[in-house]
Amino acid sequence: MAQSHPILNRLVDLQQTNFEVVDVQVKEEEIIWKIRHKKEAIYICSKCGENVLQCHDKKWIELKDVPLGNKKTQWLVERARILCTCSNNVRVEKLSFRSSHHELTKRFVDYVENVLCTKMFTVADVARLFDLDYGVVYKIDHEVLRRLIQLVQIPDPINISVDEKSFKKGHSYVTIVTDCDSKKVIWVSEGNEKKSLDQFFLVLGPERCLRIKTVSKDLWKPYAASCTEYIPQATQVADPFHVVKRLNEAIDQSRKELSVGSELQVSKRKTISNMQWVLRYKQENMKPKHLESLEYLAKINEPLYNAYLHKEMFFEFFTFKPSEVKDAEKFLIAWIVDAYKIGLLALQEFALYIERNTDVLLNIVITQRSSAISEGINRKISVIKSMAYGYRNIQYFMLKIMQRCGVLGSLWTPAAC
Repeated sequence: MAQSHPILNRLVDLQQTNFEVVDVQVKEEEIIWKIRHKKEAIYICSKCGENVLQCHDKKWIELKDVPLGNKKTQWLVERARILCTCSNNVRVEKLSFRSSHHELTKRFVDYVENVLCTKMFTVADVARLFDLDYGVVYKIDHEVLRRLIQLVQIPDPINISVDEKSFKKGHSYVTIVTDCDSKKVIWVSEGNEKKSLDQFFLVLGPERCLRIKTVSKDLWKPYAASCTEYIPQATQVADPFHVVKRLNEAIDQSRKELSVGSELQVSKRKTISNMQWVLRYKQENMKPKHLESLEYLAKINEPLYNAYLHKEMFFEFFTFKPSEVKDAEKFLIAWIVDAYKIGLLALQEFALYIERNTDVLLNIVITQRSSAISEGINRKISVIKSMAYGYRNIQYFMLKIMQRCGVLGSLWTPAAC
């Protein structure tokens, strides 16, 4: 093809540029567009942006473009080097259609961003789909997330939930704040210390902090200290999930006390050691074989059997209604007293934990709230981590949480990108 054609130029969006299509080669697996300067081209300096009429020399470069059907698309572009008055060195001209960081066209980068922002594909999926280097797609994804985070405005939360999520092994965590009403993550910060949550309240500001009515969280002391300082008017609600988790850990620790280093017979210790999962079941969910194991446990070790029954009794606390707060308080006191009588050290430590935090636990009954939404989001974050086989960059990890589980994902629309 010797001459340019206006329709071809329109297909590759070259109408308002100094370039035109001079040839197209359609092969079995790819399409190659040959693009060169117009006869009366004006060259743009990549440093100062000024127009230059003459060039020093020209060289062909390759750019990847949006695929057409199942065919890859390659651009062979004639790029000039110019001498501009802004510098004593030879510089390449600025190409308005080329991505500034990659050997890709801008519209291809936009297309990749669109696919990534649908939240249906991982970075690895997009890299395989378009036959691109993983690092290139990762950079594109990171760039669009950093651009979108600048547009985020934290909504005015009324009821929030605070939780932590491990970033990687070695006690590396991120603090996650969720709006319980919209069920979206509105804040992620590095660490699980007091200053990690302080950052959220400082960004929110005193006026909006005063509007917060309840905060559901585990009984992690740094979070409690931060809430007491910045939102003293808010009701702090203990998370039932973490309380029950700690109770199960106490029962399991009691089992270990009896199965390792105790004075029981070896056969009984072995039987108790094998009951790890039986003791975790709720009695209502047990199968006949589990009930048989529980009955056998009552014969060989009454304290552990009573500890299990006491654990089951604790779930009644969550059934109390706001009008029954006094009854709920009496229930907790009686439960603590009976836990001490059983005589297992781990269960006694849990009873002391309940005694120290009785007021916050009673707020579960009063408000009928929990951080269940945070636990659901935590599971979703675990899936995100599994799909990516972990994250090395904590900033990128936090942005992905905001995209997949929070307000950042709702900012993107096909028209906007």
